Amino acid sequence: MTIDELLLGSAVLMAVTAAAIGLAKRLNLGSIAALLGVGILLGPHSPAPLQHVHVGDLQAVGEIGVMLLLFLVGLDTQPGRLWSLRRLVLGFGSLEYLATAVMIGLFLLLVSRINWQSAVIVGLGLAMSSSAVPLPILEAREESASEHGRATIAADIFQGLMVIPVLALIPLLGSSSATIDQPAAGVRLLGVLAALASVFVLGQVLLPYSLRIMARNVGSGAFALIVLAGVCAAAWIMDKVGISMALGAFLTGVLLSTSVYAAQVKAAVTPARHVLLGVFFVAVGMAIDLQQVAAFRGELPFYVATVLFIKLFVVYWVARALQFDRRAAVLTGLLLMPLDEIGYIVFASAHAHGLLSERAYALALLSISASFLVSPIAINLGLRWQPGAPRPTRRAAELQIDDEIARDRVVVVGYGHIGRAICTLLEWAGAGYVCLDTDPDRIAAGISRGHVVNYGDAANRQLIEAAAIPRARLVVIALERFSESKQVFANVHEGAPHVAVLAAVQYLAQRDELRRLGATRVIALAPESVIAVGRAVLDSIAVDPVRADALVNTARAADYAALREPPRA
Repeated sequence: MTIDELLLGSAVLMAVTAAAIGLAKRLNLGSIAALLGVGILLGPHSPAPLQHVHVGDLQAVGEIGVMLLLFLVGLDTQPGRLWSLRRLVLGFGSLEYLATAVMIGLFLLLVSRINWQSAVIVGLGLAMSSSAVPLPILEAREESASEHGRATIAADIFQGLMVIPVLALIPLLGSSSATIDQPAAGVRLLGVLAALASVFVLGQVLLPYSLRIMARNVGSGAFALIVLAGVCAAAWIMDKVGISMALGAFLTGVLLSTSVYAAQVKAAVTPARHVLLGVFFVAVGMAIDLQQVAAFRGELPFYVATVLFIKLFVVYWVARALQFDRRAAVLTGLLLMPLDEIGYIVFASAHAHGLLSERAYALALLSISASFLVSPIAINLGLRWQPGAPRPTRRAAELQIDDEIARDRVVVVGYGHIGRAICTLLEWAGAGYVCLDTDPDRIAAGISRGHVVNYGDAANRQLIEAAAIPRARLVVIALERFSESKQVFANVHEGAPHVAVLAAVQYLAQRDELRRLGATRVIALAPESVIAVGRAVLDSIAVDPVRADALVNTARAADYAALREPPRA
């Protein structure tokens, strides 16, 4: 591929993608359907394909986007919160997955000429649900902490753990193997344990240490590269022992979620995740051969519709059995409907071991791709369903705790002498708060005082969302450099215009400039500190207190007019 071909192809791809996303939003179809449509339109099976595109390579690059998506989910799921999900993971996750696999397997045995060994593997593969479709939708709607959001994440965690047993089962059921190699199984188990230990060290020790070094010497500019390297390393480690790469990325996010750098890491990685996840869906669309789809006639729609219905039906009744309300059960079923991209790997292995014929293999792969087209539309329609206010339950109340904390929290930007004093007062008042600073030494000092201080560069526009500032009660800007204060105010004003902002600056001229930019609550420290010193001087020379008060009020009059510098001639 020449450079001019690369540039032309990239320009066409980006232009068509932008137009398709815009059209999809006007039609309320969601961006995922638009990206898949772009892939079908420009893929190698299209009448007007985009030349020199290698779908396999594009899909491999897009997989990094899926891994980053799971990493960000892990970043929002701290170990304590993950532990709180254990009942959902082991209870709901295991029940819905195994019941769905059994139902799909029985369906295939009834309507096709497949043998029981193949039905087991296909059932286990189709029962897995994609994380690439539902999680961006939940994140965009801020519903990851909802009952259906937590259930979806829990099911995804359990299914990630099931990848290696399913892949290990394929050669045992296939025509190429008849006995179980116990020593090999033991070695593989040790490899899995070693991989998990390596990911733990990476996420708990190496990444935080690397980020601390970068924050001290370079700033937050290199955070994205460090984190991308860490996520890819964790995914590679898991892949080498046969576990889902996305699970390695998720665990890395969980381990890093307790770090003071979590919010800044989220801000640094989010843009790359958006781009790479878009590449993934475009690549999936490019792999769809419409002529092959047409060759199956009504067979493909029948299998896809039936499998998706089975998944929705089973998940709904498992959720209801575990006391989910009706809407949450339906939404959980819709969110878990799309088939998992890991199925491409599962069915490729099954095909190689003689468990799937060429026709069955092609039908399985097309079913996965077709589910990516249908599911986003069904999920978006389901999320609009509001059957009335659900009755409050203990589970629902527990799910809102994190959101209520975020909404009642004060965000203090800057842990200098002003920020430190504000944090102290908030601590004494028992108010929820978090302070953001970019100096590792000041962060360490704040933590040693018992203050909640995290790494965060609020001059970075992406941090506004990553630090949940749009849900804050108040933002206090307490930075020492006025240029940084202006940038932070501009970011908050643009990204969270409804949130109250209180800024502390040194001089009246700085206060006036922020007011011209739209700030309404700005405190200039210098005039009041000067007045305090002046009052102390008056007290020291025994000026009558009443007269001293009058003089101080005169100094404050007309917006400190007497203390301002006279205009230049």
